[in-house]
Amino acid sequence: MKYTLIFIASITIALASCGEATNAENDLAQITTTEPFEESAASDDYVDGKIDIALEDIKIADRKLIWTANLIFQVKDVDASTKSISDLCAKYDGFISDMELTNNNYRIANYLTIRVPNDKFHALITDVKGESVFLDQANINSNDVTEEFVDLESRLQTKREVRERYIDILRNKTGTIEDVIQAEEAIRVLTEEIEAKEGRLRYLKDQVGLSTITVELYQKVDYVSVPEVYEKPYSEEVGESFGNGWKTVKIFILGLVTIWPLLLIFAGVLFWKRKWLKSVFKKN
Repeated sequence: MKYTLIFIASITIALASCGEATNAENDLAQITTTEPFEESAASDDYVDGKIDIALEDIKIADRKLIWTANLIFQVKDVDASTKSISDLCAKYDGFISDMELTNNNYRIANYLTIRVPNDKFHALITDVKGESVFLDQANINSNDVTEEFVDLESRLQTKREVRERYIDILRNKTGTIEDVIQAEEAIRVLTEEIEAKEGRLRYLKDQVGLSTITVELYQKVDYVSVPEVYEKPYSEEVGESFGNGWKTVKIFILGLVTIWPLLLIFAGVLFWKRKWLKSVFKKN
């Protein structure tokens, strides 16, 4: 009877050990599978269901809206109005991110790009329109990105959890070198996906936090024809010719001074051959 009990206990321990080994192998298989993102895809489906529920609970005041506006209007003085708009931006904690001034025969125009906090967007537009003497165009639009915002946050949380699970299994379990390499590759791909979604989320937060207003303000001016090509008067051309002639004389004199040794030698030769030269001239 005693040996029977010992035999049963030994079988029980062996079965338990096999069960633990099987669980460890399953955990490693979860890392080394050739399709490591099946769990991630299933998690994404689960996230979609959570997003639908979460969007219903978001209040209108808490929705993520990207506001943009486009204004075109005439002003009395472009420079003065630009200064006033710059002061208004500072008043509402905004700033001018881009400015381009143009000028032609009949008007002066300035193109501004303004960034302002979302909660002060409409107040700034009202004050900016006060600078106009004639409003040509005023377009205000909003883009609701609440769904994308919630979707990114939920998927980021899920992918971080999946990555931590892979890291934890890799840290606590042992396997072959090939298993470790496959697990590290899965972690690397997940990390790249997380960084991409984090970048998109930062961009959305910037667009939601700061609204964009583009302003074209212009000032009408009396028509001015394009200046014609300048033609010099005759008297100016005579004066320049006289000056050029005097420069030529100076250059000639300086040239003679430069070659004075040659001139001296040439004069000596003429003096030495003067009798011969006279006879040549007489014969001719």
